[in-house]
Amino acid sequence: MVMCLVSGVSYAQMSDEAVVSYIATSLSEGKSQAQIASELLSKGVTEAQQRRLMKKYRSGKVDISEFKAKAKTIDEVYSTKETNVEADKARVQAEKPVPFIIKDKSGIYGHDMFSGAELTFEPNENAATPEGYVLGPGDELLIEVWGDNEVSIKSKISPEGKLIIPQVGALNLSGLNIAQATSKIRSAMGRRYSGILSNSSSMSVTISEVRTVQVNVIGEVVRPGTYRLSAFTTVFNALYHAGGVTPVGSLRDVKVIRGGKQIASVDVYEFLFSGNTTQNVSLRDGDVLMIPAYSGLVTVNGGVKRPMIYETREGDSVRDMLAYAGGFASGAYDGEVVVARMGAQKNRMYTVPASEFDSFALADGDTLTVNVNADKTLYDNIVEIRGAVVRPGKYAVGGDIATVRQLIEHAGGLLDDAFLSRAQILREKKDRSLEIMAIPVKAIIDGAAEDVTLRGNDVLVIANANEINKKGDLTITGFVKNPGDYQYAANMTIEDLVLMAGGLADGASESRVDVSRRIVDPKSTEAADTLSSLYTFALKDGLLTGDGEKFELMPFDVVSVRKSPSYVAQKLVTVSGEITFPGQYTLISNEERVSDLIKRAGGPTPNAYVGGGLIRRKINQYERDVHSTMAKIAKLNNQKDTLERDKFTISEIYNVGVDMDKAISHPGTDYDLVLRDGDELIIPEVTRTVRIQGEVLYPNTIHFIEGKSVNYYIKSAGGYSSDAKKSKVYVVYQNGTVAVGRMAPIKPGCEIIVPSKPERRKLSPGEWLGIGTSAASLAAMITTIIKLL
Repeated sequence: MVMCLVSGVSYAQMSDEAVVSYIATSLSEGKSQAQIASELLSKGVTEAQQRRLMKKYRSGKVDISEFKAKAKTIDEVYSTKETNVEADKARVQAEKPVPFIIKDKSGIYGHDMFSGAELTFEPNENAATPEGYVLGPGDELLIEVWGDNEVSIKSKISPEGKLIIPQVGALNLSGLNIAQATSKIRSAMGRRYSGILSNSSSMSVTISEVRTVQVNVIGEVVRPGTYRLSAFTTVFNALYHAGGVTPVGSLRDVKVIRGGKQIASVDVYEFLFSGNTTQNVSLRDGDVLMIPAYSGLVTVNGGVKRPMIYETREGDSVRDMLAYAGGFASGAYDGEVVVARMGAQKNRMYTVPASEFDSFALADGDTLTVNVNADKTLYDNIVEIRGAVVRPGKYAVGGDIATVRQLIEHAGGLLDDAFLSRAQILREKKDRSLEIMAIPVKAIIDGAAEDVTLRGNDVLVIANANEINKKGDLTITGFVKNPGDYQYAANMTIEDLVLMAGGLADGASESRVDVSRRIVDPKSTEAADTLSSLYTFALKDGLLTGDGEKFELMPFDVVSVRKSPSYVAQKLVTVSGEITFPGQYTLISNEERVSDLIKRAGGPTPNAYVGGGLIRRKINQYERDVHSTMAKIAKLNNQKDTLERDKFTISEIYNVGVDMDKAISHPGTDYDLVLRDGDELIIPEVTRTVRIQGEVLYPNTIHFIEGKSVNYYIKSAGGYSSDAKKSKVYVVYQNGTVAVGRMAPIKPGCEIIVPSKPERRKLSPGEWLGIGTSAASLAAMITTIIKLL
């Protein structure tokens, strides 16, 4: 629940219905939720009543239908606690000066204890009432009698301290504990119910509702003020409701003042470090909780488990502070600590040995540093064994591991492939630089050589013979399913390597398999022209024949399985448009031509315009390389002219102009193009129009008339424009070919393009001056030559 600042005036407790009505009315008046919650608390609404009301509201036991039009839910009214707490804390911290010592992001240890939502220290009002609990105005008692007499009475102690019992009278219970009050009530009740005194009836007295007490929290807290809290409340709970301490507040000397006198000084660290709750004093009505500023802060860093800032009390020693920080961390030097102390004029540094940890008192602003070993990997009794042993690793030297032989035995012994001729010990010298010692491992194991004594940080390295004499891999290329490198093994044949590579791929040649072998001559003294030895074999059913049957591969051999000369993957071409059977076709031979494909596809349809047919062809790698080379040349010759470079832009598909009429009428000639893989043959339908565009007055499309010339169609488009270049008229035919000139024949579906004249750039005065200067120089040169002649 939200605990806001309230005045010291005490109000009579409001009923549940009055609370709901007050919320509705306040909301209709435009009051904020936080303001309503604060006013309710000031009017005596306790936390117990708030919890009970919310429980009834959520279970539907409170009828608020008449308030729904203008009231929000009670949940919303009491939902601003966390936001208000954080806002208030941020405001107070912004307003108060932060001490210079608070620079560590971790902050002061324990200062966030009372600002979280998890640890509230709320009193348990469902627990049995302590016998020492002192009654006061506002406590509600439940008196139950059973046996010969049965009665249940619930009554609240009045502000005057009296409890009204029907048919019995008024009893003054204020200031009595629960045990004393029970005895007094028993005597008074016995006069009305005789069974109580004769023990034929039993009686119990319990607190059905605990009163609230008014507590003042002052000093260095986030939200100082007056709070109405449960009568069971304690110092910790009051600190929680006040938002905790400020950055300069003390957790080591929280003062409890009662009746103008200090009755307790609470050290919260006792709870934080030992779980001791005896100092968590219960508060009474009118108590004052005063939080002073801290008396001292000490920063602990270095090799401790919890480096932070800690609050100190007078007399706290280095030993105390190390305990607060959790003790020494691993690798920390526990023989001494360093204390840096800030003075009024000069700072001082103290080296405190372990013998003075209990006596050296710390002061405000001290920084305690625990030094850590610079090299945590440094040992003085460790040896390591690497390489060809069963259990390589690190071992403690000494005792039964003092020599090379003993270390090998503790490591499980040597592996079968251990290189025994020579091993190495890497040993540190005094300056921690390394030196190498060569040792005869086999001789030491056999007892033929003296065993070598080990030192701390020695590293014994026993090499692997296979790694020293590692054979080269074998390589297989060409028509196998998984070409690549494979590990060499003795007695391996070509068949074995082919099998490891997944077998022969489709199209592999069995008539030729090549093996290239390195020339190895360790005794040679000069370079040779021969680079490798070549062996060629034939296969039958995947096995070598002839001389290859006993051929064994050697390290670094390269086996090449060739492609069968007659193996060619199917080549597909496509026929589309006005053809009888359009679709994909497989080329039968390398010389299949346009006329052959049209014949296989059933010939053109009656609506086909064969003369406009064209071929769309995919660029191959050779053409791509040529285009790329030309683009590079253009870029080098004319780096500023992007238009020139754009002429060499590579397109993956291009059109091939073909006279399909002549290809069909003259099969096998140059008109009849040879097809290649990926070609698409397109035969359009008859188009009886001619399109005119470019530098004409009215670019449009005109109906085709047999025999009409270029000029006829240009006139039909309004004639040439003033910028037209009449001598360079282009005619683009449907088959992709282009004719130049006004005498070009016109065919159905073609386009006439009239280009524009190039723009003439006028010369600037400077350029004219340059021309004049050049002319004058030329005239002078001519005059000189004439004189010489």
